[in-house]
Parts: sequence; structure tokens; C-alpha cells
Amino acid sequence: MNPPTMRAVRFHATGGPEVLRCEEVPTPSAGPGQVLVRVLSAGVNYADVLRRAGEPYPVPTPLPFNAGSEVAGVVCALGDGVDTGWMGRQVLGASIMGGGYAQYIALPCAELLPWPAGLDARLAGTLLIQGTTAALALHDSGELRAGERVLVLGAAGGVGSWLLQLARAKGASLVIGGARGASRCDQATALGAHASVDYSHSDWPERVLELTQGQGVDLLLDATAGELLRQGSECLAAWGRMVVYGTAAPTPGALDFLRITSRNQRLTGFFLGGYFQHRPARVAEALSELGALVRSGAVAPAVHGVLPLEQAAEAHILMQGRDAVGKLLLDPWPDSHDMDSVAP
Repeated sequence: MNPPTMRAVRFHATGGPEVLRCEEVPTPSAGPGQVLVRVLSAGVNYADVLRRAGEPYPVPTPLPFNAGSEVAGVVCALGDGVDTGWMGRQVLGASIMGGGYAQYIALPCAELLPWPAGLDARLAGTLLIQGTTAALALHDSGELRAGERVLVLGAAGGVGSWLLQLARAKGASLVIGGARGASRCDQATALGAHASVDYSHSDWPERVLELTQGQGVDLLLDATAGELLRQGSECLAAWGRMVVYGTAAPTPGALDFLRITSRNQRLTGFFLGGYFQHRPARVAEALSELGALVRSGAVAPAVHGVLPLEQAAEAHILMQGRDAVGKLLLDPWPDSHDMDSVAP
């Protein structure tokens, strides 16, 4: 029997990290076609920061809002019409409607994805949002080919750390990590970049050109949609591709489209939510591939830290300050050992 109430993180007004409150709320019930998931780890993503701050987002954020969109957990109750085979299954789930920063969440069976075998909740919790964003942005949108040169902006972050490793695993000849400050550049190199460039120096695009013998990079990946993207476009090779998978610091009209057209370059947007809605089979395929790469040791997900739900505000401070190296997770059950659970 599941408890009538649970701990969950909500915000009643948009604003800074201080608006996040860990409250006692009713435990949700699984409706028709849904299951109730006992959350073992909740991922913290930059999209959570944007929604909490009231920044533009592709879907509404009604108040009060139950924060969080990414969970790894175990099915503990079934709604009407759900096959009994779901009970006890370990799953990954993403909800654009929120509710992930909690001890329990009700999710439609159709939106659940398999938890790759052999991974504990800490590793599984890195895969669904940031891992698949990196994999799909790199391969589907970026169309990475072996032997190409890649520039990853925000290389020490959650998605960036995945991009560095996946680009190398898929045969990129040169992977350059972009970061701000010497320590973040060192972290990018430790995470897998062949070389790094420091945004603190205004001539960093020239450094990229030096590293590529004046040719530029074939693929640029960016999550700002702003000034950094504009500067990065200056060291993009002819026929090169840019993939924007986030809008952390948008600057309208940042790009020189005459330059883009004259050099036959491409700009592609990427939104993982669209994949969950329209191409879930592709997400499942990417998850399976990521799980195999982690198990083989070809990639090693970077986890910055695991905090209890009560410290969700601290997690957001780390996230928006770009102080986290790799993934931030919340543990709804800090007094138990559920984070060490391993899928069969």
C-alpha cells in the first residue's frame, strides 16, 4: 500500500531558486492507462531552471507547478486497463507536465521507456534527458560522420559531457570543448575533449581555427542560441552544420545569414520533447545504444552530485551558475539505498 502523502518540490510563483519548496502533498493515483512510479532518482535539467524562472518554454507551466521532468523508478501501482506485467518493472520516464521532483509520479505506460539493463539508478538517471539529447542532437540533427571535427559549447555541462564522449566514440577526428575559465576547460579535457578553448578570451574562435589548421569545424553544438553561437559560427567550415539544442542565452539576430548561405552551412534546431511525442521508438533505440556504451566502458556518464529533494534550490543554483560538471540528481529517499538499485 502506497502512503497517502509524499514529499514533492513545487513552486507557487516563478522566480529565483528560493521559490522551490519541498512540500507534503497527496500521492497521485494511477489513472486509466497509467502506472504509479516510485521515483529512485530525479534528473535536474536546465529546462527546469527556465520554467521555474518563468522564461519562455514550448509548453505552459501552470502554477502551482510540480517541478521536474525526468525520473528513474519502479512501477508500484497500476491504473485501470494496465497489464499486470508492468508491476515491479524498472522504468525511465519523462513528463513535460512536470512532477519529477517527488517520491512518486503517475505516468502513462505509453510514455515509459526501458531502463537499460545493468545500470544503477544513478547512472540510469543520466540517460533519459541529457544522454538522449546528446545522442540524437549529435547523430540525427548533426549527422556526425567519422573523421569530422566537432566543437561542443558548454562542454563541461550535463549534455556537453555526453557530447564530448559520444563524438569520440563515434569516430570524430577532433573534439574541441568550449568552456569559460581555465578550470572548466581542464574539466572538458578530462571528460573527453581532445582540446579545449576558453570563452574568457575573446579570440577563442581563432584558437579553434588554429586547432583545425584553418579549416574550421564540421559540426558545432550549442545550447545558448546567443552570442556564443555567433562566435562559434565564425569557425565553422564551409558545408558545416550547427545544431542548437537549447536557448539558455538567446540573442535575436545573432547569426550572419549571408555568411551561412554563402558557405553552404546549415542551422538545425533540436527539441527532445518532440521526439518523446512523435518519435518515441527512436528515443528507445538511443537509450539502448547508450546503455550498451556505458556497460562497455566506451562512455562514462559524469555525475556532479546527488542531493535530497529538500536541496532542489541548491541544485538549481549550481545549474544556472554553470557550476555543475556533468549531471545533477535528486534523491527522494536519501535515508535508503534505492539509488544503488540495479535493473535486472
